[in-house]
Amino acid sequence: MRVVYSIILVILLYGCKDKVYYKKPEGLIGKSKMTDMLYDMHMVVGTSNIKNVNLEKNRNYMSLVYDKYGIDSTQFAVSNLYYTAHIQEYEEIFEEVERRIQNLKDIMEPKADSIAGISKKAKAAIWRKDSIERALNLKD
Repeated sequence: MRVVYSIILVILLYGCKDKVYYKKPEGLIGKSKMTDMLYDMHMVVGTSNIKNVNLEKNRNYMSLVYDKYGIDSTQFAVSNLYYTAHIQEYEEIFEEVERRIQNLKDIMEPKADSIAGISKKAKAAIWRKDSIERALNLKD
């Protein structure tokens, strides 16, 4: 029985390699273009739950990203598979995408805070106006 377990263990050890190597596919998307695409794809996924100008919600905009970069979904899938096999390059790509998203977030958050601050001031002004009207109504 030990021999069977040993054979299975040896097969598993040889069958599991540390790295998977894929040859560079024909039509591989370059790193900078892949970074731009993944950034746009993250933006598309993030906005899919927001209504567009036609009041449509949950629309799939991925085809627009493919059109923007002049590729099809198959070419993206093949390139994505290649980069996942070369994890160091893929990690660099995603670090850049993450940095861009963080920069956008840093730009947009102060605007959201200022809008929230204005709405608090507006609520306070409305509350003061309502309290004055209530006081005047009590005198009548």
